[in-house]
Amino acid sequence: MVVRRRFASVVRHAALAAGAVSACAVLIATATPAVADSTDLGRLENVELLNGAWSFDKAAVSLGLTYTTTDQRDNQARATAGLYLPAGLPPAGGWPLVVWAHGTIGIGNDCAPSHRPQSERNRSYFNQILDNGYAVLAPDYQGLGTGGNFSYYNTAVESRSVLDAVTAVRGLPVPLSRHWVLIGQSEGAHAVMSAAALYAQNPRYAAGLTGVVATGLRTNPPKSLREMFRASSTGSDNQVGYAGYYLAALEELHPGSVTPYLSEFGRQYVEKAATECLSDLVADAQGRRPAALVADPDNPTPTFESDIRSLVGYQESLVPADVMIGYGTADIDVPPADTPAYGPTLQSHNPWVHVSVTAYTGKDHSGAFLASLPDALDFLHTHLP
Repeated sequence: MVVRRRFASVVRHAALAAGAVSACAVLIATATPAVADSTDLGRLENVELLNGAWSFDKAAVSLGLTYTTTDQRDNQARATAGLYLPAGLPPAGGWPLVVWAHGTIGIGNDCAPSHRPQSERNRSYFNQILDNGYAVLAPDYQGLGTGGNFSYYNTAVESRSVLDAVTAVRGLPVPLSRHWVLIGQSEGAHAVMSAAALYAQNPRYAAGLTGVVATGLRTNPPKSLREMFRASSTGSDNQVGYAGYYLAALEELHPGSVTPYLSEFGRQYVEKAATECLSDLVADAQGRRPAALVADPDNPTPTFESDIRSLVGYQESLVPADVMIGYGTADIDVPPADTPAYGPTLQSHNPWVHVSVTAYTGKDHSGAFLASLPDALDFLHTHLP
């Protein structure tokens, strides 16, 4: 009842600010929320009206949600998400839902994307998604915005954060279609693939997943990350930030597995990684490469590959819906050397779905995401009835 009253108040304020959805807002403000999941995960705890500076131009209403999920040690925890509704009245059956998993922004509490200005790239992409009549649900991942730290690229944390957010939004009296598609870029591509695999294993999650769009996906993390740490590696400036977050996540999960093998600079840098968002963390490196973080760039830690595999692995033979994979041929953030072969491999493991892989010639990591938008819209049109 507390959440219901809070939501009604929020929607009434949103209706004043967004006349295009006022009729809908009045309707949903009087509805009764769904009952929380019996496992107590995905329970909606709070609703707020988001600052317009953190939203998208085409979002008529922007709501912040707080809900229950689990952390990296399977303890119940809180997570946040943004819900962005398009202008106008919903179609019969409700707005079709796009669930957006964001790329690397940081692991510190202040890096939660629902409470930060959206990037120009994301605004361009999601303004068009919203303009085409789709609602957008954007989980922050547990640990971002709710205290503590996010366990970077942690399959369990990402997948549960995404799927519990879908359960939570079903607890709002918002007219949403039962059908939904996952879209993720970079780290978010890993998150949506992880979420799809977990969805296939656990019937408690909200039904209706009909497709997955993944761009900038790191398809062989143990191999590509070992290469990223080598003294001879080249790539974007962001890679040293990614490296710091991976090392911080591994050390947090397995104390003593990383710190003894760091350089003096690496120990200071990994400590900063726990709180600093990506742009600041990269600037702190002053041009250094990931190799500068460890004593032996050819062997970052004695158990590096197995630890990475444990952190990021998901069931590749459990894909419950069609998958669209996209990559840029000029991507130097997540080099796509293994991506062309990954699609056929994924298809062979999952013959009941259709897996496509598209190369965006000459596009870098972010450029490929934007270039994929027309294909993503076509995918949404065919997968969200």
